[in-house]
Amino acid sequence: MRLFVIFAVLLVPCHAQAQAPKPKDPRPELEIRILFDNMAANKDYLRSWGFSALIDFRGKRILFDSGSDPILLLEHMDKMKIDPKSIDEAFISHHHDDHRRGIYWVFEKNPAMKVHFLDSFGIEAFHAADQVKMKPNRVKGPFELMPGVYSTGPIDGLPPEQALLLETSQGLVMIVGCSHPGIVKMVEAAQKQRKKDSIRVLLGGFHLLKTQADEIRKVVNRLDELKVKIVIPAHCTGDAATEILQSAFGKHSAGAGRWIIMDGKRLEFRTVPLK
Repeated sequence: MRLFVIFAVLLVPCHAQAQAPKPKDPRPELEIRILFDNMAANKDYLRSWGFSALIDFRGKRILFDSGSDPILLLEHMDKMKIDPKSIDEAFISHHHDDHRRGIYWVFEKNPAMKVHFLDSFGIEAFHAADQVKMKPNRVKGPFELMPGVYSTGPIDGLPPEQALLLETSQGLVMIVGCSHPGIVKMVEAAQKQRKKDSIRVLLGGFHLLKTQADEIRKVVNRLDELKVKIVIPAHCTGDAATEILQSAFGKHSAGAGRWIIMDGKRLEFRTVPLK
């Protein structure tokens, strides 16, 4: 009987340990650092034509686009203490140089990184990839990069583009490069693909810099009808469109050095501190 009691007591902590809940991951669900943009979040970062963002989502790291100046891109990554070898995958929205030029330099520092090009990219994009022994995934349609992360696949435009979609606990986050097909068309495609009726956060270049105010307001009204909640304009959106969008969706901005943190209902905007 004594041996039975001792054995039973010894089992209790083991059973309790087996049932203990897993500790909560202290990292935010989603972090986005703007590496490259027409504007800068502060004087520590330089502005230049093009766009690039680094996305940390549920333990994975994705490079979205890669700017027009590889040296500046790498300088900003260094300032932000981002090791190129830490990037799991790279996603290039369309073939224009101001979104694609830096990817080859980053790949040379991290040849294990998986890179996603649209199959429609020009021959020069794939020739440059051959030069650094990169074998990009040639995207022909919507696909899942990793759990909760999706490409829309090519959306018809001049040129075609793909957008990146993140299914967060607070809704869909959509990141775009230049929106040449039209930002409304791209949002509609994303919602249809993911069977969603709203977008929590829409970030990127909206290609409205030469669009008249009346047309911009029509875009804003349609985004509102599509239940886009938060808009963060960047790159080729244009000053007039940015002002109108901020009036409708809040005074949020991107800019090189911007750090966007989303954790549950919390959405926070900071500047990435220097290393």
